[in-house]
Amino acid sequence: IRLLTNNPRKVVGLDGYGLTLAERVPIIPDPTDHNRAYLDVKRDKLGHLLAH
Repeated sequence: IRLLTNNPRKVVGLDGYGLTLAERVPIIPDPTDHNRAYLDVKRDKLGHLLAH
């Protein structure tokens, strides 16, 4: 499975079902004034793998 996600919990969850991940493909959003705070929360509180 190639999984498009920034959420490491999804990777662990699939592994828990015995599914093998071939690759995790990051989703790279462009932060804007409208979504920057939302992306910060996803990174800081939920552990999403975001580079911004």
